[in-house]
Amino acid sequence: MVTKQSLLQLLSENQMDRLFEELNGSPNRNGDLVLLESQWRDIQSRQRSGVISGEQATLEAARVRKGLLELIDLSYSKSPAAASLLMSTPNRPVQRKVLLWAGICLSVSLIILLIANLPVWSTGEKVQSSVPDEQAHPSTAIAKKSAIKGAKLDISAASPITLAAGDFQYERQYKVVEGRVEDIGGGQRLVTLKVGLDFRGIINTLLDNNDFRLVADGLNGPLAPSNFLSVLVDSKSYGEGEVKFELSDTITRFSVILEDKPTKRWDFTIQ
Repeated sequence: MVTKQSLLQLLSENQMDRLFEELNGSPNRNGDLVLLESQWRDIQSRQRSGVISGEQATLEAARVRKGLLELIDLSYSKSPAAASLLMSTPNRPVQRKVLLWAGICLSVSLIILLIANLPVWSTGEKVQSSVPDEQAHPSTAIAKKSAIKGAKLDISAASPITLAAGDFQYERQYKVVEGRVEDIGGGQRLVTLKVGLDFRGIINTLLDNNDFRLVADGLNGPLAPSNFLSVLVDSKSYGEGEVKFELSDTITRFSVILEDKPTKRWDFTIQ
């Protein structure tokens, strides 16, 4: 007989295949379990093919394990009759909380980043400001500012895009919040898009750089972002993040494809 303790033991030992096998054979099987198993298989597949890094796979796997823990607690903390009623209702949304350890890791990362960018103070020494250097070389400063201000990214054609419309399990809407372009030298430009994800489905999802690819005439193929983006978006909530691309300054028109779906794209112009 499947018990809560035996399932928790499998979860603690990371025997995920055995755990899903036990849960699928239980009368408490429901739609949330199907989604969690699908996410787990997808993580394994993408990691084997090298689509996601080990760090990202660990983060996504922790989210699945968290979902399984909540599912087991909800199923077996009720009386048998109540548990049967709860779990027999397919696709019943289960409230999810943002993973505590993910929040701690993010906080530690931010602290390290702040420390790394603090000026070094020592007795009798002063931190040099960048202003005197610009004052000493006014022509360089003017050229730098002109290069940044000389190009503008037009995002007016980038309307919000909804995927899996009408599917309460997966429906999500992407939108461009703002965009900018900078000259980074060597004939290259840095395009930065601040994007938002309104996730209307159940469980949780990630807003990450694997969801975006840039295409344009003159490129050999789809261009991946130059930065790492991974934002955990809870069910029925909203998240934002920045995605960056390095482009030749000869490219003035390009598109960004969402989730490898060629028909789901934003069009941009650099003016």
